[in-house]
Amino acid sequence: MALETTTTTLDDLTNATLVEPVVIMALSEQPGIAIRSCREFNLIGKPTLAAKIPTQTSFWGSANDRGAGVDTEFDGTEGTALSNTQVATGSVTCTPSEYGVAHELTDNVGEDSVLDALELMNLFTNQMLTVLQLALDDDFIANYANLSNVVGVSGADLTIAQMVSAQQGLRTRGAVADAVIYVIDNQQASDIEAALLSTNAAAAVFALSADRLINYAPTNDNGMSATRQIATFRGYPVITSGLTDTANGGADVVGACYCPSTAFNDASGATTYGIAWKRMPKFETQRQAKMRGTDLVMTMRAGTAELQDGSGTGIVTDA
Repeated sequence: MALETTTTTLDDLTNATLVEPVVIMALSEQPGIAIRSCREFNLIGKPTLAAKIPTQTSFWGSANDRGAGVDTEFDGTEGTALSNTQVATGSVTCTPSEYGVAHELTDNVGEDSVLDALELMNLFTNQMLTVLQLALDDDFIANYANLSNVVGVSGADLTIAQMVSAQQGLRTRGAVADAVIYVIDNQQASDIEAALLSTNAAAAVFALSADRLINYAPTNDNGMSATRQIATFRGYPVITSGLTDTANGGADVVGACYCPSTAFNDASGATTYGIAWKRMPKFETQRQAKMRGTDLVMTMRAGTAELQDGSGTGIVTDA
């Protein structure tokens, strides 16, 4: 056959595709761990680039020292003057870093897009904010590797006993808290779920006691929501993240169990991390007439720091 009439010959009358006025969003890590975890300090409008946060230094020993710090140091004797005990403080410095993301949107995109101007702008601004929060989260989670107290064995999977030990350490080191959180790597989450599925004779003998001890309760959505909470363990939320750092030459990953910011934790000194804000997320536009386009810019300045080392436990296990 020949001289057929086709979409090629009538290409002025037909479209190869119809662009739908929707955008299928990319899969991504979910932001917000730093903001949900840290005690906030405000540097906005203040003539400094860092927050110096005073910390108390114990003159009465440390938790779990079997009373060594107060054994005879504060025993009084009738008629004998007390000796002075010097009081001192330390400090933590939290220095904000700058984060920014920029796009240049040509006039043609706005004029020819199937999305209206407001929808197009929301597409950009919402994702820009997510990107900045993820960048902050990545720097915040890197702090886990600096915790002095660590559980786990290099090259070995995370165990239930190590999860229990991570929280026990906070208690024995003296933290008084109404909230604790686990943030662990995706591989560590898989390890702990596998451990809960495995059979064990000892666990079978003490099944009810073991269940009450670990108090593991998966969330209804098993971590599919934006919070990425897969469960509660010992009554505390367990969050998974793909932003965790590696350790030991990439053989291991680093999670943590620590005390997030709450009114009670802040007052007791248990809050493990702080965040200092110098500039909240700020969105700006600038028209570039020569380029026939518009710059879209979002920036912020914030930084995180460890406030209380003893109220956090690093979890370092096989990657």
